[in-house]
Amino acid sequence: MLIRIFIRYYKFIIFLLIPVSIHANEINYISTDFTNSTEENIDQFFLQNPQKNNVILSPIIRGKVRYSFSIPREAYYISKKHLDTSDLYYLSNQIDSGLKFHSDNSKKLDMVISENNLNLILSQRILSNVNVGLFLRNNNKKSFGFNLDKDVILSQNALGNFGLEQVKGEYTVFNAKFIKLAKNENSEFFGHIDHEFKSDILNVGIGYTWFEIANQFDLSASIQEQGKKVESDLYATFGDENTKFQIGLNHKNNYSNMHLFLNLKFENTFNMKNLGTKLLLTSKDNIFGLRNLSLKSFRKKNLDMLWKQYMKY
Repeated sequence: MLIRIFIRYYKFIIFLLIPVSIHANEINYISTDFTNSTEENIDQFFLQNPQKNNVILSPIIRGKVRYSFSIPREAYYISKKHLDTSDLYYLSNQIDSGLKFHSDNSKKLDMVISENNLNLILSQRILSNVNVGLFLRNNNKKSFGFNLDKDVILSQNALGNFGLEQVKGEYTVFNAKFIKLAKNENSEFFGHIDHEFKSDILNVGIGYTWFEIANQFDLSASIQEQGKKVESDLYATFGDENTKFQIGLNHKNNYSNMHLFLNLKFENTFNMKNLGTKLLLTSKDNIFGLRNLSLKSFRKKNLDMLWKQYMKY
């Protein structure tokens, strides 16, 4: 069943891996990924462009942007004089231009650690939204190889990632991830697939996440098929964008009982310049599907948090 759901995507793999460049419109535009503070960037923009009445501030999240703020010049200077950005938030026009890519030259280090598995991936973006990296795995045996993947915007609120992994002496593995945000932005659908070429190995998983249940946690349900084995997960996620705690139940088709599992996720906690980090500690043995995509940070409901993060006097 799961395989049939993804088969139509699989036919377009090669087409989607063709580089596509989509960038934010940079007219009256500044981003939050500069080394200067947001205040310094806005001051510099208005100083260099005295004829402009507005500046568009676009918060960049992992090399992507969706919502932006159109900040009026006069309102900005008044709020700066009184050291209060609260009113400026409501006086600024919020622009939804859909998901767009932004240049990102930083390196990324992803780590997934469990009792019997260790995955380390160091990657660097090259060309247009294409990442190349090296990875180390240590489960049943140690393996070292390289991977190549590309982010693809599928629609205004949907994102995909398609890639290849190669280990010396083994067949190439194709992997893909999909994420689609619901229209009301209160939930999202996600999926992932792995296929080893020249073999019948095909691993598929799909799931759904509901955001901010009782304003306390996110609730996710997923099902994965690996070979002839089927697993299902139900888990809750607590915490903020950088630190997350997950607790859930895992069920396997050859077991009659549920198993409790715990995950800890840390993102960019090391605060290292030009190096984005993700660390996942898990009690699960099967780590397939633990690195799903998410668009939670790109919701309109997330704008007030981004505003507080970047607009400081």
